[in-house]
Amino acid sequence: MGALLLWNTALIKPFRVFVVMVHEVCHASASLMTGGDVIEMHTAWEESGHTLTSGGWPPLIISAGYVGSALIGAALIGAGILPQLQRFFVLLVGAVTMGMTMAYTPVGGAGFYLGILGGLALVCLAMYSARAGAACAVWLGVMLCLYSFHDFHSDLWLFAQYTDAGILAAYWGLPWLAYPIAALWVWLSVWVMYRAMGTLMRHEKD
Repeated sequence: MGALLLWNTALIKPFRVFVVMVHEVCHASASLMTGGDVIEMHTAWEESGHTLTSGGWPPLIISAGYVGSALIGAALIGAGILPQLQRFFVLLVGAVTMGMTMAYTPVGGAGFYLGILGGLALVCLAMYSARAGAACAVWLGVMLCLYSFHDFHSDLWLFAQYTDAGILAAYWGLPWLAYPIAALWVWLSVWVMYRAMGTLMRHEKD
């Protein structure tokens, strides 16, 4: 709830940019996992980003940004039933973000430094204590799940063709599919967050 109330404040801004970075990491990871290559991964302070790839399976690579972020967010939240696993997930997200940033993001930009520092902060919090790791996991998990909803009511209505949903629709040769695809991704993000939180709350009651 705190993330929603403070969404448009300077306090949340770095977290929103970091979420965009995780989104791009998901694109890059999908490319590598489907046999493709990553040419460049870039995230800007105004919350835009792009990942240039070659090869791989485009439908999965394009979908991985929002779908992957939502699944990671849900995993971070739901893993609260196993604190050590939750800490490991936080550490893993931090380490992978740092590694991908160093490998594919041009040195010198805000995205490069935020990827390194943000990833390092996650690793440190996960290693510091279970409580710090849990708080970080839930906060980041909610942010990851909510970001697709934020993009749906902002970017999609203004320039659908430049969004992931628009790019996937164009790949299939059906531009009108951009809105149904985006709606499906939003529904998936909210659903997995709801399920993960429900699992965590039932565990805490037991």
